[in-house]
Amino acid sequence: MKNLFWIGNGKVVLPQGVVQGGSILVENGKIAAINSNCPKGVEVIDAQEGYVLPGFIDIHVHGGGGSDFMDLSEKDVCTVCNTHCAYGTTALVATTMTCSDDLLEDAISCIRSVMKKQTLGAQILGLHLEGPYFAATSKGAQPVKELRIPTRENLEHIIRVAEGSIIRWDAAPELPNMQMFAQVMKENGILCSIAHSGANATITTQAFDWGFSHITHFYNACTTFHKENGIVHSGNIEATYIRPEITIELIGDGRHIPMESMLLAKQIKGADKICIITDAMRAAGTSETVSILGPRNGGTKVVVKDNVAQLPDFSFYAGSIATMDRCLRTAHVYYGIPLNEVSRMLSLTPARLSGVEHCKGSLEVGKDADIVIMDKGFYVQKVFVQGILH
Repeated sequence: MKNLFWIGNGKVVLPQGVVQGGSILVENGKIAAINSNCPKGVEVIDAQEGYVLPGFIDIHVHGGGGSDFMDLSEKDVCTVCNTHCAYGTTALVATTMTCSDDLLEDAISCIRSVMKKQTLGAQILGLHLEGPYFAATSKGAQPVKELRIPTRENLEHIIRVAEGSIIRWDAAPELPNMQMFAQVMKENGILCSIAHSGANATITTQAFDWGFSHITHFYNACTTFHKENGIVHSGNIEATYIRPEITIELIGDGRHIPMESMLLAKQIKGADKICIITDAMRAAGTSETVSILGPRNGGTKVVVKDNVAQLPDFSFYAGSIATMDRCLRTAHVYYGIPLNEVSRMLSLTPARLSGVEHCKGSLEVGKDADIVIMDKGFYVQKVFVQGILH
């Protein structure tokens, strides 16, 4: 059956600006026309003067709906995807965390199994491996007992297990074997990202020269202006700001990053170099006040307080409980960033970094009909994934 409908009476958010009274024609799961008249006999979906945006793409998300990608259950993987889809995420990169190699392999296999047959929820684009090659001093909520140093043999083994599904792998560049790590990532077309690092600007810049090109949850578990043995050094943050080609991601929950810091990052890097992410853990989309970070069996207990997950002693945040619609409201409504720029950071830039800009990330003719309709207060009303209403 032909999938054909017309979305009208909305404010259509395009990369270059917002079109009042715009429209989208969808045919067979693709965008067929923008701001066209409605053909006769076609189903009409009234946006009710709300906003029509490209579906959100979350490139750093661990869980939601009470489930986590580390739970080793296809049902849990689908729960995460369905939960975030309800809040406007039409595609995501499934994020693992620091763990044993056996657990990581099992998680990869489970996620890949869902990818092969997935029909509902946010589409899984691939895998993001967060760890286990991190600095203990900047571990955040990552389990310190599983932190370790990479070997080429180990990296190539995990990459073979994943069979081309790894989009990105994070590491701390001050650890041994990091030039080799960057080389292996380059050889396999994997985005190489700095995360949970205690490196100063000199080491960070060297890492960029090796091939690291992205910073995971910028500002969080990152270094800045500090002293080492009585000598003042800059850190990850300053090194990133003076390298215009380096991309960053910002947790958009309104708790991890203050307004001034996000506005500074946007001013220096620009929307085309920034992805807004949730870094959501399993409590996202629930009312839980006590939860688990990582796998349900053997994970880390966390508490939800002040709209963010935290370790029980409140020493570190332990991921957000945000969904991408909340990230939009934070950046646009509360921080005042123009809507079209926020949309690029939520959709187009993440699509580019994930290698799917040709078919996702913006409302353009020929791209997948991944569309979110929001009301005037920026709450989700309808979500379409490849033209299918979810």
